[in-house]
Amino acid sequence: MKRLAVALALAFVAGSALSAEAAVQGLYIDQSLQAAYNPVGLQWGTKLFYRLPLVKKEGILWESTKIDAGITNSLSPAYDFVGPFIDIEPIAVFDLALSAQLAGYYSGLGFGFRDLSGYDAGFDSSALDSIPERNAGGYFLSAAPTLKFAVGRFAFSDTLHMNYFNVDGGQGYFYETFANCALAKSGFELYNDAYALLRFDSGVMFGLNDSILQVPASGYRSHTIQAVGVYNVALSSKLSDLY
Repeated sequence: MKRLAVALALAFVAGSALSAEAAVQGLYIDQSLQAAYNPVGLQWGTKLFYRLPLVKKEGILWESTKIDAGITNSLSPAYDFVGPFIDIEPIAVFDLALSAQLAGYYSGLGFGFRDLSGYDAGFDSSALDSIPERNAGGYFLSAAPTLKFAVGRFAFSDTLHMNYFNVDGGQGYFYETFANCALAKSGFELYNDAYALLRFDSGVMFGLNDSILQVPASGYRSHTIQAVGVYNVALSSKLSDLY
């Protein structure tokens, strides 16, 4: 099964993941708000972490190198993921993020956990309306290497997310709201997310996002091209000067 979609997305994010900034040791909190239209989505992210500079050399390839380790939380009207993470950046153009999170899906806001009969079950809006929603829990493991670079006002990044889900006991199938696809309650997904953006002095970025989702067990593949706007907001701050 393949799907091609062209969408419009608007994102509000914290930090400057596409630009190399000198790493400073200490305790940080980083928060972000992301919103999207078609499909509609909303997610509030929080990270509390300790940062340790990795390679203490001068030069654009080394000044931003670091290890971040702490707790990450992703909250939306449909789910809440929370758990430890580590993000290793050995060189400015590459980093690797690893996380293990508890996953909680809740029905109180009308976007609850929905069971599906199999990979081929329909999950358009009319099909989902006919499926009872409920609460469910589980866990989520992720490894995400990123290649990135910036030249002048142009910034590019490409991240491959390798995700494993185990929810609701691991037996059966469910509708995964974030990826908008059918997944086994115990299974893998591959998600490649690329951004090409033009940066402006006001903190605004505009460009394109190309996302490819692959579910190896079912052969499902979706390809989404989105116009993206990014506004950097001051939601990331250093909490202490711990050394």
